[in-house]
Parts: sequence; structure tokens; C-alpha cells
Amino acid sequence: MKKKSGQKKRKKRILTYIVVGIVFFAAGALAVALLQGKGYQIKEWITSLREKGGQVKEWITKPSPPQEMKIVKLYFSDPAGEYLVPEERRIVASSQIEKEAKLILEELINGPKESSLNPTLPSETEIRAVYVKENCFYVDFSSSLKEKHPGGSTGELLTIYSIVNTLLDNFPSQSRVQILIQGEPAETLAGHIDIRNPLSKNFEVVK
Repeated sequence: MKKKSGQKKRKKRILTYIVVGIVFFAAGALAVALLQGKGYQIKEWITSLREKGGQVKEWITKPSPPQEMKIVKLYFSDPAGEYLVPEERRIVASSQIEKEAKLILEELINGPKESSLNPTLPSETEIRAVYVKENCFYVDFSSSLKEKHPGGSTGELLTIYSIVNTLLDNFPSQSRVQILIQGEPAETLAGHIDIRNPLSKNFEVVK
């Protein structure tokens, strides 16, 4: 009886060792598979970082092409407020006429660089849109051009033709300018000069 009991115990121990061995083997195989997958992911991540790093480095070291500059002519008021006087300004050139025209008008709103000249447009003025149709510029200004204008017939004349002459002098392919306020033609800016229709150059007011 003792001999059979001892054999049973040995068989149980052997069976236990086998089961434990199988469990450890399975766990080891699973761990190896996970590590291999993780290693592949890490390799992909490192490769991705290297590629992105190369792209960033290339972007940082690659010089941007120089912007083409253009000299334009803006018309401002003389000190006495009687005539327009041209002033040259450098701007970034554009292949789109509407975009360049808007940039030029924004410079006109910013006012002159020369201390002896005076602005012709209220500083609060905004350009809502610029477009071209049949050799005519259509410029849509905010209501500030009219509401903030100081008034006076000569001042109104200089404001209108500083816009018209500035655009047509810099874009000889165009022949007229239609001034709009909030998308609509206005009768006047300050009660003196009719601006309901497109206007042509007027160099009689230029000194």
C-alpha cells in the first residue's frame, strides 16, 4: 500500500511539473511574440521620427524664395490741402490685379511717409472688395470713407482723385474707377462731387 501511495504522489508531482512547464512555455512564447510586435512598432516609430525630422530639417534649411517687390505711386495731399502730390512706395508684387490694387489702396489709407504730406482718406476706412470689369476698377469701401470724411469741396475732390489717380496711374490697362460705399454707388462723399458713375484720371489736381 505504501509503495502504491508513493507512486501516486510521484505521478502527481510529475504531472504538476508538466503543467507548470507548459504554462511557462506558453507565457514565454506569448512574451516573445509581444516583444517582437512591440519592437516592430518601435522601429516604425523611430523610422517615422527620422523621416519627419528630415522633413523639418529640410523645411528649416531650405530658403524661401525672395518676394518680388514693386515700386508704386500713391497720391496724397500737399500741406495746403489744394493739390495731390505723388509719393513712391515699395510693395510686394502680386500676379492678381485685384489683390495688388487692394494692397496699394491699403497703403493709401495708411497715409504718407513724408511728413510734409497729408492723408486723403480717413484712417478708419476699410476696403471691403476690389474687382475689375471692362477696364474699370470697382472699389467697395466701408461707410467710414463717407462718415469720417472731414468735408469741404476741395478735400472731397482730393480724396476722390487720390483713389482714382493712384489706381489708374499704377494700372495703365484700366481706364476708370467706380467708388462704392457698402456695396452700393453713392451720390457724393461730402455733398459736392457726383460719384455715382465711374471716374477717369484727373491730373489737373496734381502738383
